[in-house]
Amino acid sequence: MSVEEILYRVGDAVYSIGDRISEFLKPSPSEQPPDFKYLKKVIKKPLSPHEFLSLKLQISFLLYLGIGLILLFLRANPLWILTLAVINFLYVRHLTTRNRSFFIDVEPYRFFYYSITWLTFAAFAGYDAVRRLATSVYYYYGYLALVVAVILAFRWYFKQRYGRDYTYGTVEEIKGEAVRVFVHDDIAANVKPGYYWVDAVEDLEVGRVVKLIVEDKKLRGAVPVRIIEIYLDDQSSQSSTEPKNATE
Repeated sequence: MSVEEILYRVGDAVYSIGDRISEFLKPSPSEQPPDFKYLKKVIKKPLSPHEFLSLKLQISFLLYLGIGLILLFLRANPLWILTLAVINFLYVRHLTTRNRSFFIDVEPYRFFYYSITWLTFAAFAGYDAVRRLATSVYYYYGYLALVVAVILAFRWYFKQRYGRDYTYGTVEEIKGEAVRVFVHDDIAANVKPGYYWVDAVEDLEVGRVVKLIVEDKKLRGAVPVRIIEIYLDDQSSQSSTEPKNATE
């Protein structure tokens, strides 16, 4: 291989890396969903792009939280934790912006993960400050109470801004007076993805999208309990459950 070829390949690699960094920092919406090839090797269930994207957000936050706790335990410079928070924030922005078309409703996810990224950083930074200044254990108790209060306040605000007592699902099976519906991950309704049995109503058909009332269950989140509306367009469980034309 000649020197010119080596230099050409190095230059091409530099441009490629530069393009990737630029796209990461300034993402634009994509028309094609990610292939999720690594997640699909671990997750054998046939999840939709929405579920995979939600899972990637959860994994990124858990990694951020875990590494942040390790840095805090090692008494690392807070700038390292700030750097970690910025990286996670940029990743959330990239994932939600580039794949916004493949989220059923991207805004609650974007707001939630933006917020908990910076709230977590604030909690880490606050603990580091308390550790440096505390003269008794009561400082830690007071700080813990403050963190819990902030978490509860954020939970209340999120529910006020995005929360709802309904979600959407797709009819998968009708058995007598009961119907099994598939519901996507829905952070606004606090519903986990999966299949749920509810009472059947008139005019149901397999493949129809339905609107369901949800009820909060302690330690379980919310669960769908009743169909309140049926939509006319047939959709599979792995497609978006955004409603289109409703029945009269």
